[in-house]
Amino acid sequence: MPILKEPELKKHLSSKKFSNVYFIDGEEKMLVGMYTDALVKKLMGDSLSEFNFHVFDSKCELSDLSVACDVVPFTSDKNCVKLVDVSFEDMSVSDIDSLIEIIKNLPDTTVLIITMPTRTPAEKITKKYKKVRDVVEKNGTVADLSRRSQLSLEKTVCKWANECGSKISPVIASKLINICTNDLKILHSEIEKLSAYAGENEITEDMIELLVAKNLQAKIYDLFDYVISQNFDKAMNTVDVLFYQREEPIMIVTALSSAYVDMYRARVATENAVPMKIFADEMGYKNRAWVLDKMMRQSKRISTVALRDSLEAILDLNERLVSVTVNPRIEIEKLISRLILIARGDSNA
Repeated sequence: MPILKEPELKKHLSSKKFSNVYFIDGEEKMLVGMYTDALVKKLMGDSLSEFNFHVFDSKCELSDLSVACDVVPFTSDKNCVKLVDVSFEDMSVSDIDSLIEIIKNLPDTTVLIITMPTRTPAEKITKKYKKVRDVVEKNGTVADLSRRSQLSLEKTVCKWANECGSKISPVIASKLINICTNDLKILHSEIEKLSAYAGENEITEDMIELLVAKNLQAKIYDLFDYVISQNFDKAMNTVDVLFYQREEPIMIVTALSSAYVDMYRARVATENAVPMKIFADEMGYKNRAWVLDKMMRQSKRISTVALRDSLEAILDLNERLVSVTVNPRIEIEKLISRLILIARGDSNA
C-alpha cells in the first residue's frame, strides 16, 4: 500500500478494513496524535481494556512488546498495541531486526501502531527508521501527516473559533496563521486564548495584534513591508522589538534576505507568466505558497533593479557578521536605512 496522506488515511479509517500494523508520523504532530487516537477508538471503542490495549515507549523491552502482541483478545475482536515515539537510531541493529520480526509475525487479531506524536520527523533520513518503515509499508499501512494547506488551516481555525463560542472570518484567520504559525497545536492554543478574550464577539485583527506573539518570520515580513513602503520610523521600531526580544542578528539578516528572495522569485514568475501555484510547487514552497501570493501583490512597489541591489547589500552584511567583529545593532540599522534608500530609487544608496 502506498504511503497515505491525511485524506487517504481518513478514508482508510472509515472503511474499517484495518491493517495488522501502522506507522503514523509526519511534520504535523497534532494530526499524528489525533489520527492515532482515532485509530485506537475505531479498534477498541470508547472503553480501553487493559487486557486488549497495551502502550509502550522507546525504552521498552522488545520481549515485553512481543508478549503483548501475542495476547489473544479477551473482551473485543482486536488486541491493540501502541508503540510511541521510538528512537530507532538509539536501538542496536539486533533490536531493529527483532522489531522487524515482531512486525512480520503479528497474529491476525493484533494491530500494532507505531506512532510518533512528539518526536521530530528528522529521523526519516536515518537507515534504521527507513528500514522499519519499509517493512511496515510491505505488511501494513504507513501514514505521513504533513502540514495542512493555507485554505484548510483557515477553515480549521474558523471551526475552532465557533466551537469556542466566538467567530473569526477567513481573512482574519489567514492573518493569524501568517503572524503566528501553521502548527495546529499552537494555532489551537491561540484560538482558545483569542476566543476567551472576544467572548461571543468576532475576533478582530486588533485582538490578534494585542494577544498573539509573532514568530520571527512574521516580524521580518513586517520589517520588509515597512522598508519597501519606505516607512523609516516603523522599520526602526521593528528593529528595536527584534533586539529587545533577543533575536540573533544573523537570523534577522538571514530571514530578511529570505523575504527579498521570495519577492524576487514572485517577480520572476509574474514576468514569465508562470502560474504562482505551479511555481510554488516547483520551488518547494508547499504550504508556504501564500508567501509568493503576498509578494506578487506587493512587487509593484519596488523595481527589479532595487531588489537586486537590496539583496547584494544584505548578503554583504551577512558576510561581515560571520567574518569580522562589528556592532550588529548599528550595522543592521545602517542596512535598513540603506534598503529604504534603495527602495526609493536613490542612486547614492
